[in-house]
Parts: sequence; structure tokens; C-alpha cells
Amino acid sequence: MAQDQKLGEFKPDYDALMAQIEAMRADMTKLASQMAETVSSHGSAVAQTVSDGLNDVGNYAVRKGQAVDARIEHAVAANPYVALGLAAGLGLLLGALARK
Repeated sequence: MAQDQKLGEFKPDYDALMAQIEAMRADMTKLASQMAETVSSHGSAVAQTVSDGLNDVGNYAVRKGQAVDARIEHAVAANPYVALGLAAGLGLLLGALARK
């Protein structure tokens, strides 16, 4: 009986503590939801920025490749015998390396 009386004294404190814990649980759930929304919206923006950057890099590589291609074509047209000699020499070199 004395023990029930002691427990009864702490009952209001226990109830108040449980109410605070439930309030904190609700606040944490709300905070987690808000953070998920924030990450989702910023994640989309970051993905778009990365995608745009990769497109720019791809376009740059294509432009540079076309410029190099044009320069090589011009050099071969201006010096066909030199280009033929270089191609033959590279072919022999690669053949010798592949044989080993």
C-alpha cells in the first residue's frame, strides 16, 4: 500500500514526461519530413546542374574533335606523301609490337 502511494506521487510527473516525449517524437517526425523535402528539391537542382555541365563538356569535345579532324584533313591534303609514309611507318611499328 505504501508503495502504491509512492507511485501515485510520481504519476503526474510520469504523465508529463510521457507527454513531452510524444511531443518531441511528433516534432522529430515533422523535422525529418521537412528535411526530406529540402533534400529532394535541392537534389533535383544539383542533378540538373551536373547534367548541364556534362552536356557542355560533350559539346566542347565534339567541337574540338571536329577542329582536329579538319586540321588533319588539311595536312593530309597538303602533304599526301608524308601522310602515306607516316601511315606506313605506324602500321609497321604496330605490327612489330603486336607480334611480340
